[in-house]
Amino acid sequence: MAEAILDITDHGLSPPQAAQRRGVPRTTLIDRLNGRGAAEDQIQPRRRLSKSQEDRLAFWILRQESLGYAPSHSQIRACVMGLLRQQGEHPDLGRNWVIKFINRRADLKTKMGRRQEGKRFDSFTPKAVHWYFDIRDGQYGWIKPENTVNVDEGGIMTGFGLDSLVVGSADPKRKAFLKGPKTRNWTSLSKLSLLTAAL
Repeated sequence: MAEAILDITDHGLSPPQAAQRRGVPRTTLIDRLNGRGAAEDQIQPRRRLSKSQEDRLAFWILRQESLGYAPSHSQIRACVMGLLRQQGEHPDLGRNWVIKFINRRADLKTKMGRRQEGKRFDSFTPKAVHWYFDIRDGQYGWIKPENTVNVDEGGIMTGFGLDSLVVGSADPKRKAFLKGPKTRNWTSLSKLSLLTAAL
């Protein structure tokens, strides 16, 4: 289709000649020249965005999640309302529009976003990851995976929790980490018991 349009605009062929030369329907070619999109790109009845716009929005959401900025429902709503304003449409969305949009998409899900210190995101580079795995394989490659245990330190958090509901990948193994200032103080239970014993 794009080649037929270029034949008309750049090479001066008529629409019937370009359609015959490229083997595309003449009426479809004329519709595209007049600005009418494909049927699947048309806005469905009772939908505010076209299929291609919804696909781009979902891509943006997943990209933001991978960068550590998974958007909340209100941020998605603001983004869509801004898009509708740019198109010259009334920017009101229904109360449940974001929820229905997520339900239409198999690749999106609402989940709890976990705040992480921004420095951790900035230092997480491909070079650092390769360096870690090179060391791990060299030093600990002889240990079988079934003989390893992940031991995380537990503790008590002081301060305000900044975790929130965000939209991201529907993959249950993929966590939504949010970049932000990590202004919480943690103390381990062992430190707490040592402090109590000293008093």
